[in-house]
Amino acid sequence: MSLEKISPNLLFSLSLLISLAQALILFSIWRFLPPQVPLFYSQPWGNSQLVNPVYLILLPSISLGLLIINLFLSLSFFKKDLLSRYLFSSSALATSFLNLISLIQIVRLVI
Repeated sequence: MSLEKISPNLLFSLSLLISLAQALILFSIWRFLPPQVPLFYSQPWGNSQLVNPVYLILLPSISLGLLIINLFLSLSFFKKDLLSRYLFSSSALATSFLNLISLIQIVRLVI
C-alpha cells in the first residue's frame, strides 16, 4: 500500500480510537482491580513496581496528551509538510498502541 492512500488524519483518528479503547478497558475492569497493580517495570522487582490502580489512568492520558500535542503541531506548523505530518501521526499511533498493549498486559497479570 502506498503512503498516499493512508492520510495522517486516518492515523490520528486511529490513535484517538485506541486511546478511547484504553479508557474503556480501564473503566470496565476498574472494580476488579486489586489494591496495588504493577506499572513501573523499570524499577527493581517487588514493591517498587506497584502502584495504586489510579495511576493506570496515566496510560490513556499520555496517549491522548501526545495525540493532542502532535495534532496541534501537525496542523499549526507543518500544514504543508506531508512527511512531518506522517511522522507526528505515526508517533501518536505508535504510542497509543504500545500503551494499549501495556494496559492489556497489566490487566492480564492482575485479573
